[in-house]
Amino acid sequence: MLDDQRVVSDANQALAHMLHLPVRVINGQPLVSHISEESHKRVEDWLRRLSNGEAVEPFIEVPLKGMYGTVTQLYARKFKGSNNFVLHFIDLTEQKNLEKQFTQSQKMQAVGQLAGGIAHDFNNLLTAMIGFADLLLLRHKPGDPSFADIMQIKQNANRAANLVRQLLAFSRQQTLQPRVLDLADVLTELSHLLRRLIGSNIDLRILHGSDVGLIKADQGQMEQVLINLVVNARDAMPQGGKLVISTDRFVNLTGLKLNSEETLPPGEWVTISIEDTGVGIKPEILPRIFEPFFTTKDIGAGTGLGLATAHGIIHQTGGFITVKSVLGKGTTFNLYLWMARC
Repeated sequence: MLDDQRVVSDANQALAHMLHLPVRVINGQPLVSHISEESHKRVEDWLRRLSNGEAVEPFIEVPLKGMYGTVTQLYARKFKGSNNFVLHFIDLTEQKNLEKQFTQSQKMQAVGQLAGGIAHDFNNLLTAMIGFADLLLLRHKPGDPSFADIMQIKQNANRAANLVRQLLAFSRQQTLQPRVLDLADVLTELSHLLRRLIGSNIDLRILHGSDVGLIKADQGQMEQVLINLVVNARDAMPQGGKLVISTDRFVNLTGLKLNSEETLPPGEWVTISIEDTGVGIKPEILPRIFEPFFTTKDIGAGTGLGLATAHGIIHQTGGFITVKSVLGKGTTFNLYLWMARC
């Protein structure tokens, strides 16, 4: 309820919940003290025109004041014979978040289609380059002055081919060869490479849960996911630290809410946790870390495809990936993969 001085005379508990304030604090305060500053003039003009009987929009969108980012749809009805109003605020925050997610998913799909199309064409060119390099190597044996140059061409073409595979993984258009895997075996085989990657100043521990179960996935792609996450963890600990990779079994009975966008379906899951004690990720950039080409590293230090590739591979395998981070304390990535039935 709004009096003729635009002061809230009576508010209900629903509005108090939106503002995260008690009703007694809302009552007796000007309406503008509860809405965002950039909306003050627009709301005042809208109410003034409504009070004068002018034709106005039936509602306007108004962000509320505070740190919670609540967006509302505001309706107003004037009482006959007075300038008092009854206002209705409808919380649009979840709807706005869904709209943003939908828009972002459309952008990601478009980028994925573009990346996949370019990657396929580029891959054909690289196949020809590598093939011709192999033919040249048949004529120019070791010791030939041209041998080193041809090897450089072939090695760089192979590196480019790896980048293409990352693009295809991000766009989820690569051909996977899934088979039943034991994560303990995969991590054991990979552990020597991981220890060389992270260096001596980081303490790596690999912990296996009991009766974890098997997964069905492409081994090469799973290894790529783990390597990408471990390299990111290493870069987050330039002064050294601790990195723990652990596996476990998780039985989800009702459907677990992983984040605002994804829910883990009921079933039996194998989980992999990669936890570091690094610098952490800023909260404002956390929602963007799986975007392609988004990176906080210096120019030349990364392509920005590592996490996007990991995200693409895990989702194409039918799994999920989540992240939790605390600035100055570290980051934890959790992978959820369907348990395979043999």
